[in-house]
Amino acid sequence: MTARNRLSPAFAGGTLAQMALLLGVLALPSAILAEPMSPQVSQPAIPELPRASEDPIALQYFPPDPAGDPGRPSEQTPFGELDIDDEETIPVMEETVVEGTFEDPFATESEPVQDPWEPFNSRTFALNYNLDRYALKPVTRVYSGVVPPDVQDSLANAFDNLGFASRFLNSIFQGKFDRAGIEMQRFLLNSILGVGGLFDVAKYMFGIEAPPAEDAGQTLATYGIGSGPYMVLPLLPPMTVRDAVGIAGDIFMNPVNYFMPFTPNLGLNAGDRLNDRAMNLETFEGLEESTIDLYGAVRSGYMDRRAKDIQE
Repeated sequence: MTARNRLSPAFAGGTLAQMALLLGVLALPSAILAEPMSPQVSQPAIPELPRASEDPIALQYFPPDPAGDPGRPSEQTPFGELDIDDEETIPVMEETVVEGTFEDPFATESEPVQDPWEPFNSRTFALNYNLDRYALKPVTRVYSGVVPPDVQDSLANAFDNLGFASRFLNSIFQGKFDRAGIEMQRFLLNSILGVGGLFDVAKYMFGIEAPPAEDAGQTLATYGIGSGPYMVLPLLPPMTVRDAVGIAGDIFMNPVNYFMPFTPNLGLNAGDRLNDRAMNLETFEGLEESTIDLYGAVRSGYMDRRAKDIQE
């Protein structure tokens, strides 16, 4: 036996009558234990008693009291004030004390970050950041000074309208048929009445809000495919291996890529990127200046955002 469970010499040398008295107390019904009892022998600890489901006396609910007998409540909370027969008291105590279950209210559903390629990713992230800071951002400032905000919004609507097919198909693949129906309504209304999608008439004239966008990366996640390692590639946004495969799937599902030649299509995507950067020019200004580990902050933010997208 360990020192914690070893009986004191005074108790070990007690008489057989004291041992019989202790065993008799443990076997008494709870109604008799409601009467206070004075200790006859000073003892610092008693052996841990195995918990049995048929034992009506749950002594483990009360930790040893330094001022009184082990296994009994202190004088501030007399044992006689507790109703052992109360069917609501014991389950609550058993749930909160004995089982010890605890749920973190701040726990997230995001997958653990896998970053085995961090040396390469961090160098590529620094390259992309410098390209954005010293090349894309100055061009974007000029673009924002020339193109009015209303025109930027119209161009964003048109680019969003062109990506209808992949969002529609991914909604179907995920079983979200209501979202697929909304995507179809918005595409038809904005293409016909909104001059090819330049104006969001579905929202402002018919009250049809755009649902959360669905992509192939989210579709793969709904079928149980893990995110895989985090990766950063030149001139591309952060992603995981699963999302990289999803991007390739979205390109495959977009019919515009089959009818538009490569060079105009490349220019169209570059224009989409430039217009989107112009609309979010000041979004990350404060983050860039105040964050010490910008790489880690972007990685964590991306993983959290993707987890929320998948749960929607």
